[in-house]
Amino acid sequence: MDEIAKTRLKVFTGLAVIVIIIHVILIRVFVMNGSGSGAEKKGPEKPVTAPPAGSVKKPELPAQARFFKPSTNPRFGAPLDFSTAVRGTLPLAGLKGSADARSGIIVDMDTRRVIWEKNSGKPVPVASMAKMMTMLLIMEEMERRPDVDVNTLVTVTKTARDVPRTGVLFLVPGEKFTVQELMVATAVKSANDAATLLAEYFGGSVPAFVERMNARAAELKLSSLRFYSPCGLPDEQKRDTVGSAADMVLLGEQLFQYPLAIQWCNVKQASIRNGKTVFVNTNHLVNPRYPGVDGVKTGFLRTAGTCLTFSALRNSRRIMGCVTGFKSAKDRDFFCRRLLDWAYTQPGTAAKAPVLKAEPALRTPAKAPARKAAPARKPAPVSSQKKR
Repeated sequence: MDEIAKTRLKVFTGLAVIVIIIHVILIRVFVMNGSGSGAEKKGPEKPVTAPPAGSVKKPELPAQARFFKPSTNPRFGAPLDFSTAVRGTLPLAGLKGSADARSGIIVDMDTRRVIWEKNSGKPVPVASMAKMMTMLLIMEEMERRPDVDVNTLVTVTKTARDVPRTGVLFLVPGEKFTVQELMVATAVKSANDAATLLAEYFGGSVPAFVERMNARAAELKLSSLRFYSPCGLPDEQKRDTVGSAADMVLLGEQLFQYPLAIQWCNVKQASIRNGKTVFVNTNHLVNPRYPGVDGVKTGFLRTAGTCLTFSALRNSRRIMGCVTGFKSAKDRDFFCRRLLDWAYTQPGTAAKAPVLKAEPALRTPAKAPARKAAPARKPAPVSSQKKR
């Protein structure tokens, strides 16, 4: 075989080897993709979309709860019993302030019996009491996510700084605070910027968090609640967060399944920035003079008046209430303290309606016997009278 023939044979042999290698590679790729093994062919991935409001599943809590402590009350979550409720203005000494409430309710949570109510199913502006839902969602989020807890640091954003400067801590972008510091500020100071910062951190954005607030309200069947901000301030369209007094009590019941939330609501005074910024609880019922009071949340806007969702635990009996629309916090607190005291005197069973004792009528003092008129004196002569 001459040299030309040998060269041609080498070229053809090399080309054949290359073709065989390419086929082997293609067959391996084909088998790895599952085409030759009978595997089902995968179609293009569908984009992940958020579920519509009201269809979000309830949070799946881990087997070993970190913060959540379910209620031991067998009637927890049951509908409220209005069958024996006293309605409207209370004709009692010290409780006539009920006339000043736009709406209100007080409930024995152990029996679900409504002791008193006034327009308690009517949606009204609730102002900062909206923060109860913000706190509930954050507690649920921390329970579900092992990567965050009360010591997680949150950096202040421009969004928090731009919250209207009322009821705020004047947070500065770049500052860092723990989740616990911000939650205490939300519960105690009712700090609008702290609540907004938490909402942005846990929700990704404030609008997304507000969507979750409304979805959660729907899941809990709190149909009167409609949120427009995480802190209770009106949104850009001047829309107020609204809810009924009855639903605010039921929301407070949900929040109180987290003992840490009760602890935060019950703080009398707290501070941040190494003690440089000190604030006291806006709920003045949290006071040693008022036994058992342990929450929950105040609210104030001109459109809402002064509002309060309150709770007390005395002798293992939980009573919760809510009032809205008072003209002053002083009048609101005076009424709520006496309303609590009166509620604890009522029977703890729904079998009996509460007995009201009307305020005793004021006695009119007896008329004194008419005195005989003294004889008229003769006027003194003009000349003897003093000039004026």
